[in-house]
Amino acid sequence: MRTNTKTVVLNFCLVLGVMNVAEAGIISDQCDWTGSGLSVSGGRSERAVTPVYLRCRAGSVSWLYPRGALRLSLRPPLPAPDKDFNLCIRVIRRPDPPEFFTDLQFNDTEPGERFPARIFLEGARKLVPLYAPDDGDPREVRCVRSRRGRAALYVEAEPETDARRRVATFKYEARPLSTQHYDPATADCRPCSDSELELAFCTSDLVSRVMIVGSEQREDLDTTQLTMRLTRLLRASAPADPAASHTLHATDLTQDEYYRYEGDNTLSQSEKSQEALHAHVHVWSGCGASAGGGEFVAMARRRLGRLSLVCAPRLQHWRRLVELRRNASDAHCTLHS
Repeated sequence: MRTNTKTVVLNFCLVLGVMNVAEAGIISDQCDWTGSGLSVSGGRSERAVTPVYLRCRAGSVSWLYPRGALRLSLRPPLPAPDKDFNLCIRVIRRPDPPEFFTDLQFNDTEPGERFPARIFLEGARKLVPLYAPDDGDPREVRCVRSRRGRAALYVEAEPETDARRRVATFKYEARPLSTQHYDPATADCRPCSDSELELAFCTSDLVSRVMIVGSEQREDLDTTQLTMRLTRLLRASAPADPAASHTLHATDLTQDEYYRYEGDNTLSQSEKSQEALHAHVHVWSGCGASAGGGEFVAMARRRLGRLSLVCAPRLQHWRRLVELRRNASDAHCTLHS
């Protein structure tokens, strides 16, 4: 009964919001959006609906001092003949940890802050609940399917109870339902072919020789979190940041040196350290991944703010492929191990 009541109230707010569009302002097409509920003028801020148009396959939304509601219209560019897509969002309830770390006791599963908004999928005739802070579901990630190549989310601010600074931030990603070509973003669980390994090596955000030293089920992310010790870093790109859009270079890791991200997202060397570098890489929980012996070449891409495994051939297999493709004229990039 409570859900039905909320739906009625939200539909009522949506109508009121349409009346206040001129106040809230139309937001142009973009990948990311940042705004403040304080920018809504007049006494109608609790009723205003701000329209936001997102036209990328991945991005983020950050809503400071949320008031009223947002209506997010998503229509990502997809390769033909794909039209519909799965849309996944991940609400951010705690700062993301560093991607690289040296302390094996490192853990980022401490309780997060309450997310100050409710998120609904806009259906044909009603709003369908997608996320609520008190819905009893521990997952930070929720996924839905588009309709006719589009999806719209309705984000309603929770009532203010004090003067604390509140921010509703979440990341989104749209993935094709099916594809006729290899897409690393859809390669969960399935072993990669040699041609897919080559493409993944050239396009991944992190490529490194690793030893898998631990695994942990992450209920909040619906993943298995693999702890990897990096034995030779082949390539790592910095997280998307206007101030740091460069690529990090390949370098050996030994007992006398390690690499870590600094505050500006650059990977720098710390001399004479005896600590090995580690990283958390995530795999969908349904894959049944776990720690294992031997050395692998891990290829991972960022999805919803976390490194997600694309391919992980054993080092011996990868070396054979590198040797086979060493003089190929059609290689996507220079392969090495």
